[in-house]
Amino acid sequence: MCFSAEASFIVGGALLVVGVTTARKTIYQKELPIAMIPFIFAIQQLVEGFLWVSLINNDTSQIPFWLSNIYGVFIGIIWPLFVPFAVYCAETNSKRRKIIASIGITGVGLAIYTVIGLIKQPIVAEIINHSINYKHDVANYQLVIVLYLLATCMPFIFSSYRHLSIAGITITIGFFLAYLIFLETFASVWCFFAAIASALIYFFFVHRIKEPLITIQ
Repeated sequence: MCFSAEASFIVGGALLVVGVTTARKTIYQKELPIAMIPFIFAIQQLVEGFLWVSLINNDTSQIPFWLSNIYGVFIGIIWPLFVPFAVYCAETNSKRRKIIASIGITGVGLAIYTVIGLIKQPIVAEIINHSINYKHDVANYQLVIVLYLLATCMPFIFSSYRHLSIAGITITIGFFLAYLIFLETFASVWCFFAAIASALIYFFFVHRIKEPLITIQ
């Protein structure tokens, strides 16, 4: 499968449209964080698009360095913090809110860990097999990867809204496929698929069906 600057720009542009459309469908202010997810993914994909251009053109300035680490901020800081927060805000079931809030603690820990990790070892990006490899030692720490999956996917799955749960399951499947098939460029590939899957959030605002996929007594 081939990924490119064009692919990142196309997905980023499409998600900008989805993000704006989704935001317009919010009824309550507490739903706005969920509506912002496609928009944030759009910005992330546009950042990677510009990184593609820099790497392809062998840019020797500091631009690839900054774009790589801005992308790392999205992956390791923004998403572990924002996903639990956004789903928590939209959730109405008290038990599920407590579970999602507990998961959010993991997200806070991961964000702090990422800040320290980026300071100690900034990310270096390179193109490998038509994808971008974000080189950092954290990729070798299985526990961190598992906790990351918990913080960024499970809040969706625990949601009492069907379409948020479906989005979470879709993103989780993408996580495992990217990890098993594109291990070396896992971060880039999974975020690409997760960005596309985030468009499913639109259907949450269209239907607002409360039908949880996971039963909690």
